[in-house]
Amino acid sequence: MDNLNNTITARRVEQNNQEFYLGVFSIEQILTFTKFTERLIVNYDEENRPIYNEQIQRKVEGPRVERIVDFLLDDPDALFPTNLVIAIPNAVIETFEETSPGLHEIKLSQQVFTEIKRANGDVFLTIIDGQHRIKGIEAAITKLESEIINLGQIARSSEDSRFKTDLSRKTTALQNLKKIQLPVTFFIDPTLEFQAMVFSTINRTQKSVPQSLVYSLFGLRTGDSPQKTALQTVLTLNSFINSPFHNRIKLYGGKYERNQSPPLTQATMVKSIIDFISTNLRESEKDRFRDRKDLKINISDDFPFRKYYANDRDTFILDIIYSFFKAVQKTFKKDGLSLWDFNTIETKPTNILHTSVGYYALLDILKDILKEVKIDDQRDKVLTYENYLEKASEINLIDNARYPFTSKSRRIFYLDLSLAIWPHRGSDDNRRQLLAEALRQ
Repeated sequence: MDNLNNTITARRVEQNNQEFYLGVFSIEQILTFTKFTERLIVNYDEENRPIYNEQIQRKVEGPRVERIVDFLLDDPDALFPTNLVIAIPNAVIETFEETSPGLHEIKLSQQVFTEIKRANGDVFLTIIDGQHRIKGIEAAITKLESEIINLGQIARSSEDSRFKTDLSRKTTALQNLKKIQLPVTFFIDPTLEFQAMVFSTINRTQKSVPQSLVYSLFGLRTGDSPQKTALQTVLTLNSFINSPFHNRIKLYGGKYERNQSPPLTQATMVKSIIDFISTNLRESEKDRFRDRKDLKINISDDFPFRKYYANDRDTFILDIIYSFFKAVQKTFKKDGLSLWDFNTIETKPTNILHTSVGYYALLDILKDILKEVKIDDQRDKVLTYENYLEKASEINLIDNARYPFTSKSRRIFYLDLSLAIWPHRGSDDNRRQLLAEALRQ
């Protein structure tokens, strides 16, 4: 751990096509980037600030924590040979580089370290497994620090050397405790469902873990939820060989060769589908615990998949995404080749369609199209979407000066598509002005 550069060094490990990263850190280092918290992060807002589940708090067992404190302070041979398991969200990763075969450096945002120091600050790197160990370690450190303060005050005013001896012993014990090294396993940007699976798998090999505990710890439920529908939709789109998303989605734990990593992450696609169901990020977490029929309120064109989810029509969601992006794949071409497709085994983007920015801009257009298209024509109707997109087929998508692979291109690409599909309507239409402003940024 390079504290000066906020960099974690860890080795990539592969198990059954699953990928994680393994490092060794002192307790003192670990407590600079994570700590015990009852709050459960379920998502991040547009400014990468955590959104917490207001209904779920991750509790620990007090007696178990006390036993860990006693173990650390009373047993001279105390050790923790098993790994802590920690989730690192993409929201706080600044760079991710392979410095030598299998060895990676993960540079974290300064915000991670600043917030940890605050009393009620955000804990961005959350503990999947090892909450009790961390809480016990924190409690042991706090207990020693308190005893050292008290002994220091007594030793200064007393001539009894035993107090100074005891103070020295406690100070050494605190220093040694902070130097204890622990193995740490990191998963990069895992969903709550994936975290719950990892927690259950780890603990199932040691003792029976009730599923109710797993789901309550991670704020999940065994029944339906928009998150499960979105995830199943994404997995199906990725696996279906004729899908425009076949092998285009980077799945959690997937193994990918360098320069062959899919352009869209599982998290990106899942979130984008949830955004078409739930009214905002906070509501999407409340929707986890609601019956489908309860989502029939607030049906709006701004959330076009909400009515399908509420009425148990998940296949409509799948069909619409498949049909629209199949039309994208067929419509936008250069020299007879689809600009949507990668023409080599490498997945380095060469145009806006190869990026998550382009994907989101296309979803913005899809939302506008769905406001016009009859429900019966929304699914299994590739031609319906082709008729719209053909009007924008002359847009020069390989103009990377106009469409750089940055967030600002989402607005530019969307407005270009919109003006091509629906021509400017006059003085009441501000899209040209918005486009000009976006281009100036």
